[in-house]
Amino acid sequence: MLRTLLSTAALSCVVNAANAQDLAPMTFQMSWKAQAEQGGYWEAEAKGYYKACGIDMTVRSGGPGIDTRQLLVGGAVDAILVSQNDAVMRMSEAGFPAKAVMAAYQKFPTILLYHEEAGIEEPGDMKGKPVMISQPNRNTFWPFLTETFGLSDDQLRTYSGQLAVWMQDTSAIQQGVVTNEPFRIKEQTGAEPSYFLLADYGYNPYTSLVVVSQKMIDDKPQLVKCLVDASRKGWDDFMQDPAVGFKAVQAANAENTDALMAYSYGKMKDLDLVENADTKAAGFGAMTDARWQSHFETLVSQGLFKPDFDLKSAYTLQFLD
Repeated sequence: MLRTLLSTAALSCVVNAANAQDLAPMTFQMSWKAQAEQGGYWEAEAKGYYKACGIDMTVRSGGPGIDTRQLLVGGAVDAILVSQNDAVMRMSEAGFPAKAVMAAYQKFPTILLYHEEAGIEEPGDMKGKPVMISQPNRNTFWPFLTETFGLSDDQLRTYSGQLAVWMQDTSAIQQGVVTNEPFRIKEQTGAEPSYFLLADYGYNPYTSLVVVSQKMIDDKPQLVKCLVDASRKGWDDFMQDPAVGFKAVQAANAENTDALMAYSYGKMKDLDLVENADTKAAGFGAMTDARWQSHFETLVSQGLFKPDFDLKSAYTLQFLD
């Protein structure tokens, strides 16, 4: 019996050593600098969840000027985050086969900041006022706003990503993220600003989607499954207790203060950005055909995609079982 136990232990050591040598290297590119909004991925890496199922993972921060899609197409990274459904749809449309395999955010966190003194009470009141929207988003949610609330292109102004112009011009509207800009404004002014959360008005794609190439899905499905399973476990842990994720995020980007991360996390919880009925039924990162189809129909109605676009070329549910 003792010999059997010792033999089993020895074999276990050999297998573990072999597994350590057989870990597949993977680079996972974030869409922005490390921040609490990416916490589940950083937590998964910090706790060794990727390594446990076969991946030697490098989670890489993003930043200004980094297009994660170009990095994936060029083979510089193995997996990426994209901000909305249409980003991976555009890759497919352009001829690069890639698919979203999970979506961390169930609710679109983009907001439009406005000043109450401008007389704005509902989205339709934004008509005629300057709106600062980034160039990419002029082809995502801006057409939705023009169609739904009667806004027009002559309202568009240059978006710099900074808040100074918006704060000086009380008639101005500017895009932001509900987990970030309101905190920054409150730090400077002492009061949280007014804003519209676009998801509350019908524009609600998946966000923080994990995307890999079709080649990786075909050639290394076990690694894609590992990527998804470990990421989902990381998000599960993070949403229960973010301490480990916060520490990993701060190590990667010291600009994250404790106060900012606590604010971001609070918004993620309070607004159900990450958790909803689908995640309760199917786990973190859940996606559904119906949700993809619904947003696709919105994009088609605005002339952003042709009705015959192969939507299934942009995502797969096979790793979410």
